[in-house]
Amino acid sequence: MRNKLNSLISLLDDDNIEIVQEAMAELLKHEAEINEYLAEHQESEKPELRKRIHQLQAIMIMRQRRENFAKLLKSKDLSLLNGLVAVHLQWYDNDSERFLDELWGRFFKTSKRFAPKNISEIAYFMRKCGFQTSPTDSLQADSFCIGPVLDDLVGADFMLCALAAQLAEEWGFELEIVRVMNDFLLIDKQGQVLSPANSWQLLSDIDSQKYEAWSKKQIVELASTMLFTFAVSSNSFRYIHTIGHSLAKVSGEEKLDFLPYPYGAKKEGK
Repeated sequence: MRNKLNSLISLLDDDNIEIVQEAMAELLKHEAEINEYLAEHQESEKPELRKRIHQLQAIMIMRQRRENFAKLLKSKDLSLLNGLVAVHLQWYDNDSERFLDELWGRFFKTSKRFAPKNISEIAYFMRKCGFQTSPTDSLQADSFCIGPVLDDLVGADFMLCALAAQLAEEWGFELEIVRVMNDFLLIDKQGQVLSPANSWQLLSDIDSQKYEAWSKKQIVELASTMLFTFAVSSNSFRYIHTIGHSLAKVSGEEKLDFLPYPYGAKKEGK
């Protein structure tokens, strides 16, 4: 096997692009075994070989992230924070979990000055930080990724709800994310309602029959779906495949046949 893998790796420096593509495809069939072989050549003095080694490593990382994302959503104890980190990494694939953990750590450390104990104090903290909802008519990837939302203090209302709910959980109390019409809100066990879109104001009690509770899994899936929607609207071939395959994986699918050509596997009419 070692000789075979080394032979395939040597073909990555070939001038014939078809040979290179066939070699890469064959190497990916041995994904579990090739890590050490790629590592041996990733700093090769041959620029084309080095570039293709890095491409293979990037493909393998994204495949692993897709696997992890699917497992995460199937978990009965889904962590909202871990889910949002996984979604972020579908788009910002050069970032790391460690970087995002540190970003969240700084956010949580800031909250220690306020030590929120209830929904009113969470509202005060988020308002003091300056978190605002992104315009409803704006569809931008950064609105659905936890990194830019924590950095820029702007995000979709459901993302701001998710951050506040996760923060409340870490301070020992529960806030539920609900949707009323097209707005996402937070509600505590006493029925107090908080609206990020209304400058983090507490609203009058809402009829429980008029709101729909959203689970952590639904929030994470929505963030990923909105990224996919943005990728399609901006014709971003790379991310359509990256995020599309992640969503397909969650449904047990391996291909994007539901998409039109060239994103799906088949041309129209075939």
